[in-house]
Amino acid sequence: MNMNQIGRAAAIAVLLAAARAWAQQPPPNIDQESQDQRRRGGLEQKAAAAAQEAEAGSLAGEPTFEDILRSPDDVNLNMRFARAQIRKGDLRGAATTLERLVMLRPEDARVRLLYAVVLYRLDDAVEAQREIETVLRAPGLPPDVRGEASRYLALARARQRDTHYDARLSFGFGWDDNRNAAPGGGGALFQGVVVPLDAGSQRKKDTNLQFVGSLGASHDFGGPRGHSMFGRLTYYRGEQTVYRILNLQAYSAKLGSVLRTRWAELTPSVSYDHVLLHQSIYLRSRNAGLRVERRLSRAMTGWLEFGHSYQDFANTPQLATAEDRTGEQLDSTLGAAWTPAPADRLSLSVLHRRKFARQAFDAYRRESGTLEWLHLLGRGAFFQGAFTGQLDRYEIPDATVVSGVVRHDDGWRAQALLGAPLSLFWSPLRDFTGTIGYEYFRQTSNVVNYDYFNHNATVLLTYKWGM
Repeated sequence: MNMNQIGRAAAIAVLLAAARAWAQQPPPNIDQESQDQRRRGGLEQKAAAAAQEAEAGSLAGEPTFEDILRSPDDVNLNMRFARAQIRKGDLRGAATTLERLVMLRPEDARVRLLYAVVLYRLDDAVEAQREIETVLRAPGLPPDVRGEASRYLALARARQRDTHYDARLSFGFGWDDNRNAAPGGGGALFQGVVVPLDAGSQRKKDTNLQFVGSLGASHDFGGPRGHSMFGRLTYYRGEQTVYRILNLQAYSAKLGSVLRTRWAELTPSVSYDHVLLHQSIYLRSRNAGLRVERRLSRAMTGWLEFGHSYQDFANTPQLATAEDRTGEQLDSTLGAAWTPAPADRLSLSVLHRRKFARQAFDAYRRESGTLEWLHLLGRGAFFQGAFTGQLDRYEIPDATVVSGVVRHDDGWRAQALLGAPLSLFWSPLRDFTGTIGYEYFRQTSNVVNYDYFNHNATVLLTYKWGM
């Protein structure tokens, strides 16, 4: 592997490792692991989560409001109507229907429990707790109902606390078919001359083991706005089977707050990343960001995000020119998310990046766009797909590669992720989630050294804990 390939592969590893690892995590609106995420989730995501608690069934043959008016005391009909309201995202309507059913059948534990779940998803944790405690006092309660009621009782009590904690431990396996980012043409430029790749520099497959550990906390200050603050510590480790010079460790600390105003939600944050490549310090990055998010309609949310980083690269025994990349990075992102149905969310974002570097041939401008689709499959399972296109334009030619040619890279990435709680297969594994991810990346360049493609796949098992 030549120095250009090492440098390119190392940069790719640093920039993508965290995204690849955390892309395997369940989307936040499914986990709803913190108070901030629950508040940002919106009614549509809460409805989708509540729908998972309702019985699965076809939308065909659903009762109408006219049917309810004709048979207001028909419990089964009203239950079907309430579940239909949940699936359509009408949580408040479902709460009204279920409240009437509770008055008609106060002894029916399943009706009361579903009512409590809807109240919980509507953030009425106090009333949800009261209803669940009533369910648990009922004699002869079936074991499955008692188990669900106990779980939601703990969640309702936790939601009423001002301070929340969570932790994640993930372990997984990854595969790449071009881990060394070898050019597709079989040769690389050096001072304008095409040099054939030797056997060690040609396209190579590799596997890796991944580990992610994360601790987080958030505190709600209360009041009418519900301002809050949060913090998170994360450790990532990737161990290669073949190219051990690309073994990666990353430590990250982040602190921020959520400030809610009448017109928008503001999330300022600061963070620090410390990255080791093959046991040598490779990158220290100090970061600051601001996200401004506003709900535009019942189904549409928009956001604007700014990020500033100072990336301090250090030379390593395998990469003697890493310091050339040291410099600031400025990001601006404009995005919007549309939720046409409780189980579906489409989001589109565009990014402008300005990367400064100590050596101008490593400085560039990036324009990129990402289209993402999230679909909830029910019972906690989900599918996520994304497509990203990007254009990178560098400042000046790199004379060590080729004189007089300014590097232009065009890339696109397709991603797919399927995840599900393992409790679908065995109920004691309620706190474990399994994910399978696939990614294809293709980059074309006017400099043959940077023209390549790669397939990779990852399988990850995650344990989640929160209070």
